[in-house]
Amino acid sequence: MRSLPLAIAAAALLLAGPAPAQDMQNLLDQAGKALDQAGRRVQQGYEDTAKAIDQAIANPQDPAYGSLATRLIRSDVLDSAQRPIGEIADFVIAPNGQVLLAIVRIGGTLGVGGRLVAADYGQLEPVLMKGHPAFVYKGDLGALPDYKVAAGN
Repeated sequence: MRSLPLAIAAAALLLAGPAPAQDMQNLLDQAGKALDQAGRRVQQGYEDTAKAIDQAIANPQDPAYGSLATRLIRSDVLDSAQRPIGEIADFVIAPNGQVLLAIVRIGGTLGVGGRLVAADYGQLEPVLMKGHPAFVYKGDLGALPDYKVAAGN
């Protein structure tokens, strides 16, 4: 953020002793502009979040707009030719709410058997397949190491 360095510079000028009034006014003007710009960015962030929530509510089956995680569990994972290669078993979510990994079951039949792998969530592209949420994986799921759940979890 630019406003913090400007505030520090203003404090340093005040502590340094008398300064020309014009220099002080310029510095205060720059600090005011930086604060106004930061306020506009925060407001835009709120508006973008509200729009995303409205789109997720209006398009509950389309993961491109966001969705409840429970609706995405068991969603198909597709290859680049949109052939099923696995299904979503779970997600790993950071404390800040960012989805980090998708736990994908590959090689099983109807959710039974197979193995679990942890795929980088950024490698999954949400799509709508026959009216249901699905994900296209941009890589080779079979090349990923097995995902093991720690004992006691």
